[in-house]
Amino acid sequence: MSKHYAAFPMLPVHLRVPADKAFIPYVQHSMRWFVDRAAMESRQRFAIDLALEELMLTLLRHAFDDGREQGDLEFSIELRSTELKLEVVCRGLPFDLSMVPDYGPDGLEDEAALSILLLKRMVDRYHLYNEGRGGYRMELEWSRPLTHVKELDASAPPAEPLEHARATPPPIVEIRPLREDEALALARLIYRSYGYSYVSDFLYYPERIVARMREGLMHPWVAVSDKGDVAGHAALMMSSRDAAAAEWCIGVVDPRWRGQGLLKSISEKIIRHAATTSASILFVHSVTNHPHTQKSAMELGFESAALMLGFAPASLQFRHIHDTLPQRETVFIAVRVLKPLPRQTVYLPERHAGALHRLAAGLALNLTEALVHTQPLQGSTTFDSMIEPAVNVAIVNLTHSGEDLAQALAHERRRLCREKVDVIYLNLNLADPSAPAATQIAEAEGFFLAGLCPMQPWPYTLTLQFPNNLEFDYDLIHSLGEHAQWLKDYVRQEQLRVHG
Repeated sequence: MSKHYAAFPMLPVHLRVPADKAFIPYVQHSMRWFVDRAAMESRQRFAIDLALEELMLTLLRHAFDDGREQGDLEFSIELRSTELKLEVVCRGLPFDLSMVPDYGPDGLEDEAALSILLLKRMVDRYHLYNEGRGGYRMELEWSRPLTHVKELDASAPPAEPLEHARATPPPIVEIRPLREDEALALARLIYRSYGYSYVSDFLYYPERIVARMREGLMHPWVAVSDKGDVAGHAALMMSSRDAAAAEWCIGVVDPRWRGQGLLKSISEKIIRHAATTSASILFVHSVTNHPHTQKSAMELGFESAALMLGFAPASLQFRHIHDTLPQRETVFIAVRVLKPLPRQTVYLPERHAGALHRLAAGLALNLTEALVHTQPLQGSTTFDSMIEPAVNVAIVNLTHSGEDLAQALAHERRRLCREKVDVIYLNLNLADPSAPAATQIAEAEGFFLAGLCPMQPWPYTLTLQFPNNLEFDYDLIHSLGEHAQWLKDYVRQEQLRVHG
């Protein structure tokens, strides 16, 4: 393993400083202490230093009116196994990044636009939370320098084409959890199926695979031959060690062992293992450029619950299946319920009540619908937004629908579109009495139904979607089975209705 992995994760350090640019060097100095222990490269050191300066200048300019307002900034710095994380909480004047103009080459925009442009380019990932009276919270993350599989295995020959694969590969002798010393073998297996196009980049870094295993975020299982070959793989991925939803994913079989039912055998073991975790549901992103994943999911008891248009980039490659995709990859979210969900009364948008009951029935869930479907919006809107750079989509969780929902949602939609994300997914809590009104407001802003996504993040989550200047040919979206075809048709009709 890389020497960088030996650096032990450190508990967060918290700083509170006055909202004054004189304290920028103080925060930078504190950050550099962590940067040194993360063994960041010189390019990353410069980027982190600059990002911190631009972040503080932006907050001082907009949240504290260039020093005319008084207050504090609260920082938290944490070194994790694979990343360095900075969190800042600001309780100054209300603002959001849509207030900052786009930066252009003519130089006419103010320096705030340049600050935001630099900030976006100097971080690997950032997450903005609007917490109403609690202010704004921003999280910035940088990946620690680790060794890519092609550096560890530069001399390895390229994967064999399927037609030249050995006619009789070694027999499979066991299916078991992946060992830490097999992380490189897993990275090579991913390459055999996807080249270097797989959207989860961490799979090309053995150290990051191991880190996720140790943190309880990844539960990988493999099929192993009598010669020790890692011939097939699938995993459970969880957002936290005690998450209520687990993703069945990264199903990969070496071309030499395809056609033997390995993925199904591995996945059956994983499903039994999932019952021992905190997860109440399993879900899978079933791609639609070919029917294979959908077929596997159906055989394992998953049912389609949402259709997410354009979830993955068109650059995603499926070696020996498709080398290029004609449009961004759309996925079905297919779900299998493991444990009873919390008993909650739900407030369904009248237009979609029938469709949501049908989606729930497909998952063997009963929706207990409230008799009253109207609830006045009160207070200020709060939400959290996250951009997933690997797939260039944004996920917005609406945590409270306030009287200003229409304005707040419009601002956030414009901000994310200006950041050039390809699709925005909006999650609403159906146990919230304001869900019907929020749905109507969101649809007026151009969002339309994707489906039902239980435990992501709430037990009964309604997901809407907004493609950013993208068009989709629905005829290229494969839907396997009557239920999936109905859902695809429903989403297409809703897009036409909302967008005219």
